This record gives sequence, structure tokens and C-alpha cells, in this order.
Amino acid sequence: MKKELNIIGIIPQYPRHSQNNIYAKIKMPPVGILSVMSQLTNHPRCKDIYAIDENNYSGPPDNQGMPDHSFLQARQPAHLALFYGGMSNSIPRMFSVSRQYHDLGAITIAGGSHVDALPQEALQSGIDIVVHGEGEETIIELLALLTSNSGNVYLNRAGLAGVSGISFLDESGAYVKTGKRQPICDLDEIADTDLTLVKFLKKRWSAIPINRGRGCNFNCEFCVVNRQYGRYKAASVETALRQVIKYTDMGYKNFFFTDDNFAQNPTEAIALCNTISDYKRNFRKKIKIIVQVRTEVAENDALIEAMRRAGVIMLAIGYESPMNEELQAMRKGVTVEKLIARSQKLSKYFYLHGMFIFAYPKNNQARENARFTIKKWAESFKTFIKKAKIDTIQLLNAVPLPGSELRARLASEGRLLPLSMAGWDKYDGLFLCYDPKPDGLDPDDLQIMPKLLMKKKYLGGFISRKLNYGNWLNWVYLATIGFPIQFALFYSRWFARNFLERQRAKKALRQNLPVRNLFTVPLANAWKDIRRRWRNLFVKTYAGAIIKRWFKEYYGSEYINTLRRLRVSGD
Repeated sequence: MKKELNIIGIIPQYPRHSQNNIYAKIKMPPVGILSVMSQLTNHPRCKDIYAIDENNYSGPPDNQGMPDHSFLQARQPAHLALFYGGMSNSIPRMFSVSRQYHDLGAITIAGGSHVDALPQEALQSGIDIVVHGEGEETIIELLALLTSNSGNVYLNRAGLAGVSGISFLDESGAYVKTGKRQPICDLDEIADTDLTLVKFLKKRWSAIPINRGRGCNFNCEFCVVNRQYGRYKAASVETALRQVIKYTDMGYKNFFFTDDNFAQNPTEAIALCNTISDYKRNFRKKIKIIVQVRTEVAENDALIEAMRRAGVIMLAIGYESPMNEELQAMRKGVTVEKLIARSQKLSKYFYLHGMFIFAYPKNNQARENARFTIKKWAESFKTFIKKAKIDTIQLLNAVPLPGSELRARLASEGRLLPLSMAGWDKYDGLFLCYDPKPDGLDPDDLQIMPKLLMKKKYLGGFISRKLNYGNWLNWVYLATIGFPIQFALFYSRWFARNFLERQRAKKALRQNLPVRNLFTVPLANAWKDIRRRWRNLFVKTYAGAIIKRWFKEYYGSEYINTLRRLRVSGD
């Protein structure tokens, strides 16, 4: 059997305004499409298989400065073109490129949450086959179906009906969905994700994404993870460690576990952290890890300690709202009081990155029970962020993602903005994509307030922005007299706290604790506080520059006029 099949995977570029978002600034590829492609690297029919990340690309550009796919196709003609269709804001670009490959004779296949929810849209926009849910097993079946014994590749529409978990158009142009595919039971049976499939890299990855687990046991209204993948399942500890070892050997030190809740199974999470900790110690590796968790992790001291030993430095937490009414509407299953108490504990051990949805769209019952003002929402966010001791924040508008219950609810209420007003490129949280007037909110106010709160957090007030441009006064202060002053203050505070704890322990245990702990522990904690101040100031300066570009992009766009039309439409 000859190796004659060429396959390209394409991660489409974000629109210009989204390139100023944090997920675009951090160079890290989506794992899903690369996991699917990794199942084909040793396939007997595959001759050349590689991926292009248009957001991290250094290859030849076309006349518009975008990746030149005509050149790529002429260099190594692809028989199959696989597309990542998980981010709604990059869907217009995906459709543009898919039409190009379709016209060049390649069979186009797409997967991801957006096309999973709206397959007919994709099939009318240059995509031949939409893969629903997990694609690692599906792609193997498709490859066998689309290639003949003679080595020819053709779109066998008649045979596609026998592959479960896909959508396509038959010979008559009718839409066909082959039903739900059984989920993959054992993730250890699929090949490890190979990030080296991505070629023409412009920059090294900022962090290595590791997708150990899929799905979620929670059922938030705005999320699509549970609906696409079902309940949580994970690969073994050994599989995850193998990925860590592979990329540390390549010189990477930063890792991001993409599980929506790293601690969904606390026992397995502890085992994984302990294994990574042992690897670090035995091979003298420096590893820094970011994980996504819920605040429930604060209730598990053993897990906290295991994560610290493994090198977890930051927790990305979806707090979503500082109001119990909204948390209940979202079905978050937690209260504001618990969020604050747990965060205060977690902030002692990790940096906290808080993700929020500003002014969550109410349902009819919530609208009858309460009517909030923009000002009340803003004050609630400021108070919550301060009390919870959150280091960095991401505050965005609600995004009615395709496939989510939130989108279905807003659609039933006639509140979704038509794509002619708010296209898919606006679905990144920076733009309002639904009508907020039934909640008693002005579209202009709701559009701009999350950005103003971010601006206040990272740039300060008017005087600070003018006199302390780029935080230069803060930098000068910390680099000179600020360091000894803050170190003395932090050390004194920790020494007093440690002394009192030592006295209480002495009375309770009736024994003397080592005297060295009285001095060394406060020293270590004071240095940790200093590092946190420097680190947060760096993030504040960097984020402030991003937010300035947000405002520049927005005020230079036509979306202001869109919201003005929306405002007067119901008046």
C-alpha cells in the first residue's frame, strides 16, 4: 500500500479585533484538531501530514498578508483539508479558506463546537463533511472510506451514510446527519497529541496545552462543553506525564491543562500532581503549570498541596458573576459568599485569574424579581474582585455560543442580533451580540462597561493614566525605595503571624517547634509577596496596553452605529 495521501490541518486566524484578546496573545494551539491529526501520523496511506496555525504563522503570505494557501497547496497538494471550527469568531475566516481548498480539489472536513451546533451552515460554506463530537475514531473511518485501493481520493457521498457522527450533503444536495456516535470510552487507546505537526511557526509556544480530560459534570447554561462531550472522563496519569516529559525534553517549562475543571476528579488530580512532582525532583526539571478549576478546590487541602509541589502557579477560575441572582440563573451551583471565602484561601497559594460575564442576560423570572442598573453591576464587580483577592481579571459580555442553552433561550425570546448586525466575528466577548433592552439596559452602556472596568483595573483613573503612563512611577518606586519598605512591611507581618501561630501550637502540642521556622518561614513568605507585586505590575502594564488597543479598535469600527440602531429600534 503506497503512502500517497497528503493532509493539511488549518487553525483559522482570529479577526483583527480578537487578536488583542488574551487568548490570541498567548501562543498556544487548540488541542482538538491536532489530536485528530495525530491518529493519522502512522497511517499506511498518509504520506505527508501537517498543520498550519494562522495565528502563529511565519510562512509565505498572500497579497493581503494572510497565509498563502495557494502556495501551500502548490508546494504539497493536500487531498484532505481538516479545519478547526471551535471558535465562532474565526468561522468567517474558516469558511473563506475552506472554499479555497474546495476549489483546489481537496475534500474539506471540519469539527469543533461551532460547526457541531450549526453543521448545515458549514456544509453550505465550503465544508464537505462535519464531524460531531470527538473525531479521533471518526477520521480513521473517513480515511478508509474516502480512499480507494488504487490510491485515488474521492468524496464517496453514498458511503458516508455508514459513518456515524457526521453530517454531509448527499448527491441530491439534501442534508444528512448520521446520528450520534458513541463516545470514546478509553482515552488511553488513542495516540498522544503531537504539537510538532504544526509547521511554519512564527514563535515558540507560550505554553504547552495538555488535554487530559474531556467533558464536564456541571451544566452551566452558557457553556457547550457538557453538551458536546458529556460527563467528564480523562486519560491516565501515565499518559499525561508522557506529554509533560516529551515537551520538557524539548525545552518547554510552561504547561496549561486545558481540562475545563482540572480537579473534576480530585483523587486522580492528586495522583497526577504527585507524579509530576516526583518527575521534577528526580530529573531536576523546572515546570510551571496553569490549570482551570472551580473554587471547590479550596476545600481539598491535599489537592492544594499536591498542586503546589507539581508546579501549579496559577488557577484560572470562572467566577462569572458577583451576584447570587446571576449565579443561580447560570446554574453555577455556588454562592458569592462561598466564592469569596474560597478565593481568599486559594490566593495564599496561587495566582488567581478571574473570568467574568458582565450583566448576564436574565430570564423572565429573574427579570420580574430584580432590576439591576449598570452602576450597581459595576460596583458589585469592584467589591467582589477586591474581596476575593483576584490578581488578574477577564471581564466580557455574555456570548450566546451556538449549541448553548443560553443561545436557545435568547433565540426563543427574539433577543439574538441577526448576523447582519453582529456577525460571527463579533462572538469573542468584546461585542454585544444580543438585545439587552428587555433587561432594562442600554446597549451602548452594556457594550462599554466591561471594558471600562478592565480599563480601571489595569490603567487606573484619569490622573493615573496621565501622570503614571505605563506605570513608570510604580516601576521606579519598586526598583528603589519601594523594595526595602515593602520587604520590611511584609516580613514584619509574616513574622508576627508566624510567632502567634507558633505560640498557639506550642500550647496545643506542648512542645517547642524549631526556632528557625520563626525566621525562615516569614522570610520566604515576604519574598513571595514581593514577587507577586512585581509580577502583577508587569501583567497590569501589559494588559493596559491591550485594553488601549481594544478601545481604539472599537471606536474605529462601525459597531457603534450598530448599537445605536439597536437602541432606537425598540423606542
